[in-house]
Amino acid sequence: MVDVLGYAASIAVLATFLMQTMLPLRFVAILSNILFLLYGYYAHIPPVLFLHATLLPINVVRLNACAKSLRLSSFLRGCLASLAQYSSARRTLRSTDCIRQKRSVK
Repeated sequence: MVDVLGYAASIAVLATFLMQTMLPLRFVAILSNILFLLYGYYAHIPPVLFLHATLLPINVVRLNACAKSLRLSSFLRGCLASLAQYSSARRTLRSTDCIRQKRSVK
């Protein structure tokens, strides 16, 4: 049983190296940290336990930052799309419209 945890954790680490985007990479890295924590605990290997107990909160914080960044970039994409839609709408001036030019005061 302990060896199965070790192999599963190793496969999860290998999978992180095959990821091309950060969000899935962080999820799989957190999974590997949890598996290695269990492996280190049941196999009585303190260095593995300590390493992955340290890496787990780092991966959680980075996952949170990545998720925030994705939400922000999604918000910015929405803003840019709205801006593009607004700027592409053509407005025709009527004779009753008033156009003012700002003058600089010296």
